[in-house]
Amino acid sequence: MFNKVKENIKENIAFCVFLCVTAMLMLVSIIWVYHTKVLNAPKVYSDGFGYFAYLPATLIYQDFSFSFVEGWEHPLKLIAVEGAMVNKYPVGVAIMESPFFLAAHIISLIRDALTGSVTATGYTNLYQYAILFCGVVYWIVGTTLLYRLLNKYLHFSKRVSCIVCILITYGTNLFHYASYDACFSHIYSYTLFITFLYYLCWYEQREERKNTIWHTCVFGIIAGLIFMCRNTNILFVLTYVFYGVRNWKSLKDRVKTILHWKRAVPIVVTGFITIMPQLLYWHTVTGKWFVYSYGSDEPFYWLAPEIVNFLFSVRKGLFFWSPILLIPIIGMILAYKKKDKLYTGLVVFFVLIVYVSSAWWSWYYGGSLGQRVAVDFMCVFAIFLAYILEWLKDKRKHSKLRGIQSYLLEVVVYLYCGICVVWNVICTLAYWYRIIPSDKATWQDIQAVLQWL
Repeated sequence: MFNKVKENIKENIAFCVFLCVTAMLMLVSIIWVYHTKVLNAPKVYSDGFGYFAYLPATLIYQDFSFSFVEGWEHPLKLIAVEGAMVNKYPVGVAIMESPFFLAAHIISLIRDALTGSVTATGYTNLYQYAILFCGVVYWIVGTTLLYRLLNKYLHFSKRVSCIVCILITYGTNLFHYASYDACFSHIYSYTLFITFLYYLCWYEQREERKNTIWHTCVFGIIAGLIFMCRNTNILFVLTYVFYGVRNWKSLKDRVKTILHWKRAVPIVVTGFITIMPQLLYWHTVTGKWFVYSYGSDEPFYWLAPEIVNFLFSVRKGLFFWSPILLIPIIGMILAYKKKDKLYTGLVVFFVLIVYVSSAWWSWYYGGSLGQRVAVDFMCVFAIFLAYILEWLKDKRKHSKLRGIQSYLLEVVVYLYCGICVVWNVICTLAYWYRIIPSDKATWQDIQAVLQWL
């Protein structure tokens, strides 16, 4: 076992170095931001506190009225839904954070027993740091699976797979939401999406007879967690529905496959069991099993989605704040002819999630660095970015002109990506220093960043 791990590290040394260095930078950033500079206290706040609050409510206080929050650093605003006061945030993030919360709680109990102090309250610094460190761990897991997905199942080279992981981490707001704002839901969804794709490829590329009902149940567990972290993200199961679909015939064949009872029943049953914590909370508080917990004041405007603003505005435009993601869009177009087994599902999901996300009343999603909901589906961009980089490499190798023009094109693309990475790092630091506001950014704020440099 140890020898196998050692061998894998040697074979993927560049990726391992990137993983270790980046994880260390994230941990250092957390300490620097919250301890040395104290740029944003408390550490678990805003939406992150809404997710987190389930942990002390369940594991310490057994109080879903959340009355214990009174007097804490951060308030919790409950929403009036179905005649009851509800925590609008789903419970999935708390479930994924629970091992780290429990570790912090055990340490606090031991410390209190030895010193006579009272720190095992569920929200002291140790608990909050544990949640932020938890985000770094999930980034490590998600990014490792992304690298393996790209290299092993999608057959991109190790070099391209590693470069994609680097560009996605440093060229977008992913680094920020795995460290500074790790208490939010996005890093957990990022990891779950990648885990779902990785397992999907692993499952489908095996001989059918080797896949037991228990193997099939895993889809229900992952899908249930995806739903409980962010309800609208359940759309990601479309990648399972459309796996291998290239035309109408393959779509019909796929529908027959996934509706067979040996697949459909285990997934539906397991998925339903997995989301029971969410359903039980809603039922306990409101008496109903399914509710829209965000209330009537936070609707979707299905006929007036802010797609242009969502993608391009200075305030929170996805491509404005992460311009490197324009490259994967080109990759999405170029990959149309090839249409590998994930293509249709990824494209259908991407179109729908952009529409749904931009149709919500708060298309800008409050205080955030860039368009934060895109962190959830960063794997979609990663796959099509890998396609572009692999295409450039192959074009250079097989060009009749020995790759001169192709080489120049590759240089231009990598130069663009490098500029985007530098710009993103600058914007991240400017956001941490509060030069860029958490919301309602304008061109004047961009000018302020340039002057700050």
